[in-house]
Amino acid sequence: MKRKRKIKKKFIIFSIIGLIVIIGIVILAVFLLNKNSFSVKLVKDLDIEINTEVKVSSLIDNIDNGELVDDITIDTSKLGKKDVKIKIDVDGKEEDYSFKVNIVDTIAPELTFNEEVYTSVGNDIDLVDNVTVSDNSKEEIEVTVLGDYDVNTIGEYELSYVAKDSSGNETKKEFTLVVEDNVERTSKGYVIENRDGVTYIDGLLVVNKTYSLPSWYGDGLTSETQSAFNEMEADASALGLNIYISSGYRSYSTQDTIYNNYVAVDGQAEADTYSARAGYSEHQTGLAFDLNSIDDSFTYTDEGKWVNANCYKYGFIIRYPKGKDDITGYMHESWHLRYVGEELATKLYNDGDWITLEEYFGITSKYQ
Repeated sequence: MKRKRKIKKKFIIFSIIGLIVIIGIVILAVFLLNKNSFSVKLVKDLDIEINTEVKVSSLIDNIDNGELVDDITIDTSKLGKKDVKIKIDVDGKEEDYSFKVNIVDTIAPELTFNEEVYTSVGNDIDLVDNVTVSDNSKEEIEVTVLGDYDVNTIGEYELSYVAKDSSGNETKKEFTLVVEDNVERTSKGYVIENRDGVTYIDGLLVVNKTYSLPSWYGDGLTSETQSAFNEMEADASALGLNIYISSGYRSYSTQDTIYNNYVAVDGQAEADTYSARAGYSEHQTGLAFDLNSIDDSFTYTDEGKWVNANCYKYGFIIRYPKGKDDITGYMHESWHLRYVGEELATKLYNDGDWITLEEYFGITSKYQ
């Protein structure tokens, strides 16, 4: 009996040991299996707007037991379902993984336009000429006009611009067409007045390559211009800066001499990029002047930087900003200031991204 009990006891012990070994093997197998496996949890919404820049990582909430190998940018240039293939690093071994995204277009086109469009009675007008349309689809979208109007009848007409992309997203914006009795306006609706040969747009005297002055106009800097400069100069001086007017008012005849001298040296085409013809110079208005060195070196001086950032506070604008040569007709001149008053100057300063008078009013600057 004792022998049988010993055998039974040994059997139980070996069974327990065997069971422990088996459990250990199973645990080890599970561990090794999990060690070489991974799972990817994606975001719930995998709809992506067309032509947007989306990285794979932005669509993954979590990767268990692995890391993303390359954070690629998904091609979103075409609508519809798309397979995205990526690689996951699992303990130094790269594993393939793929998932689907849906490229959609749910955004309506954007319209930029004037809320009021003016024309004189009897004149034909292209109502979409100054309308721009942009869309995330990057397709060309036609703008149409909804509503009835008659350019031969004075009055105001409530109309709408309509733009629709190929996905059916539509934008409809209202505007007013004003048909009036022979009033000249700019492309942005500002009234153009000619008073004894001097052009005023929205009440502001304007001179550029399109609008000139008569030879008799001007007799010096205006009192407002001089007063505003004196204030600006005093504030600059208090900061240890030295700004001064190197060239202020110039008569028609003086400008004629200066311009012709430049033409003799550089030729007319080149001279026209930096000097105005007689009658087309802002210096003749008495509202403009040149500061300090009258060359590009002024741009990089402490005075030049301060003037660029602060002149609007005194009613002045940088008349010929950088990168606007094709708009103003002149090269960048950081030293050439024009007085327009503090309200307009602040608008044109545009938080440091200068807007030209041509852009603001919707006018050209080209010799006829």
